[in-house]
Amino acid sequence: MSKNAPDRGLEYQQRHSLLAALADDLALPLLQIKSTLELAGKGNLSAKKNLQIARGIALSTETGLQLIEAYRLALRAPDEASLPLEPVAVGAVLQEVAHQLTPYASQYATVLDVDVAGRLTPVLANKESLVAAMQCLGASLIRAQAANSRKKSHRLMLGAHRTAENVIATGVFSSVQGLSDRALRSARALSGKARQPINVLPAGAASGVLIADILCGAMWQPLRAAAHQGLHGLATAVPVSKQLQFV
Repeated sequence: MSKNAPDRGLEYQQRHSLLAALADDLALPLLQIKSTLELAGKGNLSAKKNLQIARGIALSTETGLQLIEAYRLALRAPDEASLPLEPVAVGAVLQEVAHQLTPYASQYATVLDVDVAGRLTPVLANKESLVAAMQCLGASLIRAQAANSRKKSHRLMLGAHRTAENVIATGVFSSVQGLSDRALRSARALSGKARQPINVLPAGAASGVLIADILCGAMWQPLRAAAHQGLHGLATAVPVSKQLQFV
């Protein structure tokens, strides 16, 4: 037997686990579309209500497609010797992700904030992967926060800052204590099992955290618990490039 056989077996198991979780999570937007169409099929709805229904279907479809695209990126990342990297402004990425997530956040009565502490040096990153990772992570924590908090409205922050170790940390942060730690443990536990092992993340959230973890790990560091502006969340970190400090 090849020495790589156990590694390949583990990799297959991990991919199978992620695919199983993804299938579970994609069932959510599909069920939302199904129930919305059933409501529309009853007829006698106002033009305003039909417009709301159309927007809901579009949002559910877009959410599912974004998750699938991020999954494709995550599958490719471990097989590539290195991702194509380019100078990326973290603040601009977070603004782009916030714009993408705002309609989804509104569905869960969540206000999104972007906070970039100071003028940060551009980082070397694969922009497509970074956007996908932050989008998946943000969407997952929006759902997890709404499910774990009894408040009627919520707040989530996309943030970045330079740490004392001279690295730039960027991630998603919540006011719900302990949520990020539990979410990350739950997502990573998928790597050895076929279904979500801990009922911390609601339907539609588990695979998003794990996909973000894989994408960040392929570029720099896997996700880890972090804090930003008094909030707790999950972030990745990249060493500051001296060559880019003058860009």
